[in-house]
Amino acid sequence: MDAFKYTLLCLCLISFIACEPYEEDKTVLGPAPDPSFEIVTGDTPNDFTLKNTAEGTFLTNWQGPFVPKVGQEVEAYIPFAGVYDIRMTTLNDGGSATLTQSVTVTEDDPDACFENLALLTGSLEEGCKVKTWKLAPEANALHVGPSLEETWWGNSVNDLNERACHFNDRYIFSNYGRFEYDNRGDFWADSDGDGNIFPADLDLSVGCNQSSEWPDKYKAWDSGVHFFVIDEEKLTLIGDGAWLGLYKLGTIAEVETPQSSVQFLISELTEDSMVLYTAYGN
Repeated sequence: MDAFKYTLLCLCLISFIACEPYEEDKTVLGPAPDPSFEIVTGDTPNDFTLKNTAEGTFLTNWQGPFVPKVGQEVEAYIPFAGVYDIRMTTLNDGGSATLTQSVTVTEDDPDACFENLALLTGSLEEGCKVKTWKLAPEANALHVGPSLEETWWGNSVNDLNERACHFNDRYIFSNYGRFEYDNRGDFWADSDGDGNIFPADLDLSVGCNQSSEWPDKYKAWDSGVHFFVIDEEKLTLIGDGAWLGLYKLGTIAEVETPQSSVQFLISELTEDSMVLYTAYGN
C-alpha cells in the first residue's frame, strides 16, 4: 500500500471588541448523584435494557462484559450464561458516582459462538471457552513497516532472549468477553525510533523491568483484567490501559498514556495463529 498522511490545520479567528467589566454570577454546585439503575430482561435471555434511574444526571457510562456503552438507557447483549457485574458511572453538576450490580444470564445464545470468537477463545470443534496467547517465538513477531509485507523494523531471533520479559507475556481471552493481560512479573520498557525510552518520562532504562517499577502514571499498563469485543474484521480491547504486543500501540497512532480502549485489525486468525495490526496512515 502507498504511504499517505493527512494533516489537519485548525485555525482560530480571534476578534477584539470593547466590553464593560462584569462580576460573574457564582452558583453553588449541588451534591453528587445518588446512583441507581434497573436491569430489565428483554425478549431473549441474552438481551437486557440498562436504565439509569438516578435523578438530575446528564451523562452516564456503562462498563461490563459486552456492554461498554454511554447513555441514560442502553441495550446490552450478553451471549453466554453466567453472572456478570455491570458498573454504571453517572454525572451531574455536583460530580460523579458509581454503582455496580450483578446480572444473571440463564442461557447461552446458541448462535453466539461464531467463528472468530471460537478461534480466539477455544476451537471450532469445542466452541468458545478460554484460550491463552503469546507472541510467536520467532523473528518479526513484532513488525513495523509501510505495509504488512515491507519491514522497517522487526524483532530478531536474538530478541527472544534480550526481550525474554516481553515474549513471556500472556494474553488470555474468555468466551464471556473477559481479557486478561499477564506480564508474569516483568515487562519490556520500549524505546522510540531513536532508541530513547518511551514515553520520555517513564524514567526507566530500555529493556526488562520488574512490574513493581511501573510509575503510578503508567500503572494501568501493568497486568490487569479488561474486556474485549471481536467481529469478523477487528478485535477491540476495552479497559484503562488494555493492550496487546506493545503498550504504546493505540488505534490510530502511538500513544504516550494508557488508553480506555484500543482496536486492532485482523489479518489472520486460526486456531493456533493470530496476526493483528494497526494502520497509522504513514
